[in-house]
Amino acid sequence: MTRHLAIPFAVVALLASGASADAATKNGITPLSPKNNTTVGTGATPTFKMKVRGKGQVWVHVCKSKAKDADGVICSDESIGQARKNGRNYEYTPKFFDFPDFWLNSPGTYYWQAHRIDCSTGTDDCKKEGPIRKLKVST
Repeated sequence: MTRHLAIPFAVVALLASGASADAATKNGITPLSPKNNTTVGTGATPTFKMKVRGKGQVWVHVCKSKAKDADGVICSDESIGQARKNGRNYEYTPKFFDFPDFWLNSPGTYYWQAHRIDCSTGTDDCKKEGPIRKLKVST
């Protein structure tokens, strides 16, 4: 009897793990690092990495707010840069500026988001945005 119960539980566990993996992907973009809620020290420069499925250039925005514009993309007040393909993934490392007001020298909470620019389905919304991730800078 317990053997018959083990199979349905295994199927439920497998489905649940697949659902959480799918939730991390949006419009073909899966953020890999820094992971959500990661903390980096001031003066450190993280490399933003993501898996990307689909066409178009890939851009990364970093902002103090997770508010989205009409296209679903956060602002780029702190950093914006084009991610480049490196092996199977895309990567973007922001240029570091050594002055006190630079975001990587300013402790606080920031948000990052990658998006693809793909107008192959029309020009109403060419930005295919990925999920928003939180990043903390601390001393």
